[in-house]
Amino acid sequence: MDDQPLTQSTSSVKNSLPNLIKQGFSRRRFFRRTAAATGALALAGGSATILTACTNADTNTNANADYNTAVNLTEKAGGTLREYWIQADAFLHNLMPTGVDDMTNTKYPANQSSYWALGYRAYTENWGKLLPGDDNIGPNTGIPGPTFRAEVGDTIRVHFRNNDTYYKFPHSMHAHGLQYTPDNDGAYIAKFGSKPGTAIMPGESYTYEWTVVASSVGTWPYHDHSKSAMIPGSTGTNDSSMNVTSGIMELGAQLGLYGVIAITDSKTTQVDREFILCFVDVFEADIPQLSQDFNTFNGYAFLGNTPTFTAKVGERVRWRVMALGTNFHVFHVHGHRWLYNGMYTDSLTLGPATTLTVEYVEDNPGTWLYHCHVDDHMMGGMVGYYITSK
Repeated sequence: MDDQPLTQSTSSVKNSLPNLIKQGFSRRRFFRRTAAATGALALAGGSATILTACTNADTNTNANADYNTAVNLTEKAGGTLREYWIQADAFLHNLMPTGVDDMTNTKYPANQSSYWALGYRAYTENWGKLLPGDDNIGPNTGIPGPTFRAEVGDTIRVHFRNNDTYYKFPHSMHAHGLQYTPDNDGAYIAKFGSKPGTAIMPGESYTYEWTVVASSVGTWPYHDHSKSAMIPGSTGTNDSSMNVTSGIMELGAQLGLYGVIAITDSKTTQVDREFILCFVDVFEADIPQLSQDFNTFNGYAFLGNTPTFTAKVGERVRWRVMALGTNFHVFHVHGHRWLYNGMYTDSLTLGPATTLTVEYVEDNPGTWLYHCHVDDHMMGGMVGYYITSK
C-alpha cells in the first residue's frame, strides 16, 4: 500500500427524510434477534485498528469557517481546545425514507418504519442555531451525532443541553477512548444519583471536558449513558427471563443518541475519502412505535435508504466503523480487501461499543454492496451501496 499522503476530503452521504404519510398498519416479524455468541471468540481483542501507521485522518479544520466558529478552536499550550455546543433533540424519524427495500423490492408504509427518535446535534455558540452538515461534523441531522475530531494534546469541551421534548427522559454523554475525571464520565449509577452530568433533565445543561492522550488515537464511540428508561407500551425485552422493571439500559442510545470520535496524531496519514458507519439495532420490544425489529446503518435500514458512499479509483479510502447495542456484527465490503494483522481480508467482526478502522487504496470501479454478514442483520436492513468510479 502506498503510504504517501494524499489531498484529503471526506465522503458525501446521501440521507434524506421525505414527509411521512399515514398508511394501513400491518406487523412484520420475519427475523429474530441474533445473539451471535460465537462472534465473541472471533473478536477476542475487541477494537481493531487495521493499519497501525494509518489509523484515522483528521479533516482540515481550518477549511470551514462555520465549523471554526461553532467549534471555537482555541490554541493553547500542548494542543487546541475544541469547544462544541451539542443538544439532544427529539424528532420524528423514518428508517426507510424511500419506503422500498431495493434488494427485495419489499415496500414499507411510513408508519411501519417511523418513530420518535433522539439525536445529538451541533449548534452555534450557546445553542444559537443548528449547524449545517459539513465534512468535519457530518450531516448533523441527529443520527449519528456530529463527529468530534481532535489531535493528541487537544482538549474537547462539550456544552450539552437536553432538549428531549417528546420522551422527557434524562440524558448524558459518555465518551470512549479519551481521558477524563469522574465528573466528566456521564455514566449514571443509582447509588450516586446526584453525580454531576449523569442524568441531565430536559431543559438542563452540563459541560463535559475530555483530554486527548497518545493512547486515544483511533476511532471511538460516544453515546447516552444516563438513567435507564422505558417507553410506555414496550415489553422491554424479547427474553422473559430478564428483569427490566427498572428500565432499559442505554435506551437513549438505541433511540439515536450516539456518534463517533476521530482522534489523530502526527503519524496519521491523510485520505481522500472517509466514511462513518454505525451499526445499531432498534427493537420493537423497546420502541413499540415500530412494526418490527430493524438493523440500521447510521439510523437507516435497507438498500436504497442507508448511506450511499462514493469513491474514485486511486483514492485512499478510510472506513470508521462503530457498533452499539446487543449484537455482534460482521463488516463486509464487496469487491475489496485490506490488510489486517499482516493478511488480507474483506470481512471483520465487531461487537457492542467496539470499532474498526479500515483503509485501502481504491482499485475496483463499480456499484458494490457493503453490509453486515450476519444474515439476519442483512435481512433486517444492514446493507448499503458503495459506488466507485474511474
